[in-house]
Amino acid sequence: MNIEYGCVKLRAIEKKDFDLLFYLINSPEIESKTVGWHFPINCSMQERWMDKFENTNESIKLMIELSNSKTIGMIMLDSIDWKNRTAIFGCKMSAPVEDRIKGDMFDSVKGILKYAFDELGMNCVFGVLLEDNIFSRKLCKRVGFVEEGVLRKRIYKGGKFKNLISVSILKEEFVEKENLKISEN
Repeated sequence: MNIEYGCVKLRAIEKKDFDLLFYLINSPEIESKTVGWHFPINCSMQERWMDKFENTNESIKLMIELSNSKTIGMIMLDSIDWKNRTAIFGCKMSAPVEDRIKGDMFDSVKGILKYAFDELGMNCVFGVLLEDNIFSRKLCKRVGFVEEGVLRKRIYKGGKFKNLISVSILKEEFVEKENLKISEN
């Protein structure tokens, strides 16, 4: 099942996504803006990962494809906890400006949240962002995530420790924001 929301389609990972995924995992620029870290990955390592990869009950990774047929990144729900109805949200994106559509990342995040709450029955979707990733912080706030606190000096990047911002959105907050959008139209 594809997830369609606004100008995006969130779909399963396919072989044709190899180059973009390979870039997303190896790009120093993207690495500097995301939580976590990776060893450099070569082509054969990426091929093995793609051959073995499957979405599971614990982790769902989807490609972000725009209505102009351009694929711009990956979005995911991870560490899905079916008892407590929670999931960790994350995404990576890279695309030239000419391939983008206004609001594409907003629609991507709203689409995965709608799926998490309406289809999977999640109650809370949460994550952490680098404090200095202003774009992601603004996007999350606009979508409806609440900044819950600062995790001080939790990530080591670029030779220094950086703060993380903990964010979450509850199903009731998402539904309220969706209903507000509908009443404004």
